[in-house]
Amino acid sequence: MDDFERELGGDLLASVSRSFYLSLKMLPREIRGAASLGYLLARATDTVADTDAVVAGERLRVLSGMAAAVAGDGAVPDFTQLLAIQSAGSCKNGELVILRRFACCLEWMGKMPAWQVEAIRRVVASVIRGQRDDLQRFSVENPTALCSAGELEQYTHDVAGCVGVFWTDLGYGAYGKRFARLPRREMEELGKNYGKGLQLLNILRDLPEDLLSGRCYIPGADPEGGGRLIWEGNAARWKERCRELLSSAGKYIDAVNSRRLRLATALPGLIGAKTLNRLDSAGWKELQARVKLERPEIKRLLTKGLLASVRRKSLGKQLYELLATGT
Repeated sequence: MDDFERELGGDLLASVSRSFYLSLKMLPREIRGAASLGYLLARATDTVADTDAVVAGERLRVLSGMAAAVAGDGAVPDFTQLLAIQSAGSCKNGELVILRRFACCLEWMGKMPAWQVEAIRRVVASVIRGQRDDLQRFSVENPTALCSAGELEQYTHDVAGCVGVFWTDLGYGAYGKRFARLPRREMEELGKNYGKGLQLLNILRDLPEDLLSGRCYIPGADPEGGGRLIWEGNAARWKERCRELLSSAGKYIDAVNSRRLRLATALPGLIGAKTLNRLDSAGWKELQARVKLERPEIKRLLTKGLLASVRRKSLGKQLYELLATGT
């Protein structure tokens, strides 16, 4: 393990990721560094995009600079204003450190193989594209909703479906055809749906918080009509769509050959399915209080997945059962 992976891919990564860090930590060495760095860079851009105290125009400027820097076409942007505002606010310390260490992240990327660098650049460019569209579309002063299901599908692809493709790129890049028992193109499509499902889950769970920021990802809803009405009148369709997308994960998971990599791939889906079931029974008050799994629940899912993996049982089936039974 080199110094960059030890410093950036260890404690810093753990400080900004509650559950996905568990998956990253389980990854084989051949792809762990690139997957961790991709996450850190996306988390850095997310921190910039979500700093509401900075005007949208400035955040767009910084995001463009970050995109250029990751692509190798520009210098690291100036984060001084963002760091000052975040230090005075409620931003997690780890998120501040990511911005301060952004140049080190790029230096770490420069030490990686060319195929990993290209995969990281593709996924970060896609994430930033979705974040920039968000900033241009939404504002606290003019609350609005997405106009169509197509816009929602595009957004979830840009910020998370691309992560499923990224994961697949790393797998095939490291192991070739040994990565999975399905053709690469099919794995990319399944991975894309997996990521979109996890992002749609986040959208449903974060509805109250997003509405306060003038954002409503539920197509055609009235963001000024009251969150309870949106949740009770519009969410059922998208919870079902989320369940449909997450079901793609089962086939993806079981196609992965390595047991270790298969468990790392399965954990986000297992946590997501359990969280979606919790959302199914949540009322507006529960949603406002934030629906999430506690650490002991996540550990139980991890333990159950580990046992299934050791016994060569299907983790995809475990996910299907969670989605089907709602428990």
